[in-house]
Amino acid sequence: MSVLRNLILGVCICWHSNALAQATTAETNPDTTIIADNQEDTYLRCLATAQGNPEIGMEMALRWHRLNGGEPAEHCQAVALMALGDWEEAANHFEILADQPTATAPVKTGLYTQAAQAWMESAAYDRALKVLNKAIVFSPENRALFFDRAITHAALADYWSSIDDLNRVLDDTPDMVDALVLRGSAYRSLDIPNLAVDDINRALAYAPENTDALLELGLIARDAGDKTAARLAWVQILEIEPQSPTADAVRQHLEEMDLITDP
Repeated sequence: MSVLRNLILGVCICWHSNALAQATTAETNPDTTIIADNQEDTYLRCLATAQGNPEIGMEMALRWHRLNGGEPAEHCQAVALMALGDWEEAANHFEILADQPTATAPVKTGLYTQAAQAWMESAAYDRALKVLNKAIVFSPENRALFFDRAITHAALADYWSSIDDLNRVLDDTPDMVDALVLRGSAYRSLDIPNLAVDDINRALAYAPENTDALLELGLIARDAGDKTAARLAWVQILEIEPQSPTADAVRQHLEEMDLITDP
């Protein structure tokens, strides 16, 4: 994959952590010049443009590809597709690049991870699972991949598999709040409330204002018939993040709970 493989790997990692979105700026007049003897500079500018101005980034990537930009140009095109919300097409592009025999194991891992994110965004959870399984083959010690796969298993309602992956993650990082919340949610979905409460309480001990944990705490209380405890947890969310999607979900839960008549 040429000397650009390290750059490609770096962008895969950045995209996965959403750092790329924070690091790039949407320029009004981006530099889309294709410099034949400086692919690295062209590649970085193409990626920045693809993220900040995806339509222009797509045009640049396609033009660069016609000028024999090769895999870096194709990767830039996939990033532009991702930014445009064309999830399925982006995922296919990332997979094609990852399947290239010249791709190193770390590059395959990053590209399969990007493909998985795109498949998840398109609600193609089975496809996301397949590419995450491939990524884990090439990077079996990467616990972030197991966390991503746990999310995918949960989306497919395979909660025990999700818990298995989360156990691996939490063995290494027992204070990972997101993993604790997800495992607690999985236990709640499996109707094992005591284990669910343990995980959510651990998460809140590390992050008392974590709204996902508070949402789960309220759901566990609601399922147990304790409306007062559920309301107490959910009202905290409305105080912490009143305009968030989580707060919107809380308002719906509160409305539905108020409609339930106690026997």
